[in-house]
Amino acid sequence: MSRFGLIPGTAGAAAPVSSDPAAADRHGPAATPSGLPLPVIGVLCYAGIRTLGLVISAFALRHGKYRLRHWPLLRLLSASDAGHYRAIAAHGYTYPAGQLAHASVFAWFPGYPAAIDSIAWLPGVTLIGAGLIVTAVAGIAAAWGLVTLGLKLTGDPRVSVLMVAIWAIAPGSLVLSMVYAEALFCALAFWALVALVDQRWLTAAGLTIVAGTVRSTAAALIAVIAVAALVALIQAWRSRQPIAAWWRPLVAAVLAPLGLLGYLGYVALATHRLDGWFWIENHTCHMTFDWGVSTLRVAKNMFLDGPSVAQVLVVLAIVAAAVLTLWSLTERIPLYLHVYTLVVVVMALTTSANWISSKPRFLLPAALLALPLARLAAPLRTPVLVGLIAVLAVVSTWFGLYLLVLTGWAP
Repeated sequence: MSRFGLIPGTAGAAAPVSSDPAAADRHGPAATPSGLPLPVIGVLCYAGIRTLGLVISAFALRHGKYRLRHWPLLRLLSASDAGHYRAIAAHGYTYPAGQLAHASVFAWFPGYPAAIDSIAWLPGVTLIGAGLIVTAVAGIAAAWGLVTLGLKLTGDPRVSVLMVAIWAIAPGSLVLSMVYAEALFCALAFWALVALVDQRWLTAAGLTIVAGTVRSTAAALIAVIAVAALVALIQAWRSRQPIAAWWRPLVAAVLAPLGLLGYLGYVALATHRLDGWFWIENHTCHMTFDWGVSTLRVAKNMFLDGPSVAQVLVVLAIVAAAVLTLWSLTERIPLYLHVYTLVVVVMALTTSANWISSKPRFLLPAALLALPLARLAAPLRTPVLVGLIAVLAVVSTWFGLYLLVLTGWAP
């Protein structure tokens, strides 16, 4: 068990302190029984789950109904949105002149294609290969960031690694092996949260700026920095601290939105509409903010109108996320981290249900939803945990394969 102390600057949020000071001095805060650094354990756990998912995918695509679709593994990994990212990496944002209705290319942010393009020039590296490299490296960075964040919040290496495992087997996690931007965004988001917990304000703002070029979910990071900065400024004002104590939070709050606003501004200029990106999302991708009405309608129809298997799977994933969101609010972590989780979940669930199969993917950045589950599972014996995670990894992989290959729903 752990005792709890307070981290300065977290407005009274609880932070763990090891109950064995001698062990902490001997091994450091990231020591593990295996002797490996905790980040290495987290990365190996993530890599093992992703490798298992690829093995299961390769096997499934050669058997049963999957075989009839004639999908090689490489096609799976470069399906759906991957085509848009590759096209942007190769040709930039091009669309028929004057035909805004065909400008859906702007719905995909430039950060991930730019990362692909930055290594696709290497001899023998194709755009798909470059995308898979970016995804793999970003996934490792995300796992490292998440295990680091977990340790800072709980002081428990076991819980921290379990957070990585649960995130890696979440519904929609198949995209963490595909040419998709989620792994890159999660890496930036998790490390931005780590920086914020450490009060490295400018680092958090810089990572948020880059994240704003990858996905619109960066709005959650912007909100987090704004809330954390406001708390810090209020504390500085009340204690009459000098400017050296509060200018960094203020600057971070001002800088954080620049990446997201910069891309939205670029789209506005390119489309000659101030609301260009939102118009494209609404009229070409059929995605708009509707307070979750359409999502609730799909859930209601699932219970009343004889649902398909795909609908049941997706709605159950959404319901589980909603329950976990409420449960996560009981965790004793800084307020701004709760804000981050809530904004990610609200953004995912209150947009229109035209792409309801993508909602589990939209929830992947809300990795702190794994914290209460990790605490619940931590007392289990390691062999039991390994077996359970392996089984759930197979189920999660099947979830993604079924929706994408057999149902044709985009992840």
